[in-house]
Amino acid sequence: MIKVYSVEWCGPCNKVKKYLDSKNVPYEVVTVADAKEDRDIVLQVSGQRSVPVTTINEHVIIGFDKEEIDKALAES
Repeated sequence: MIKVYSVEWCGPCNKVKKYLDSKNVPYEVVTVADAKEDRDIVLQVSGQRSVPVTTINEHVIIGFDKEEIDKALAES
């Protein structure tokens, strides 16, 4: 399961989603701007409150990092 924790107006968040779309990889978007509980989940998953945070199985990727995304996808 792939999740992208993001907010609508975040450029790097949108880059992650577009990159996954270009690879035809399904993912779930968790919008964290609306609910405190969602923001708390980001903190638990990544240790910080900034987005984007992408989880691919046990991999936690902070920011838009193509190499890390590709590595995590290859291992999943």
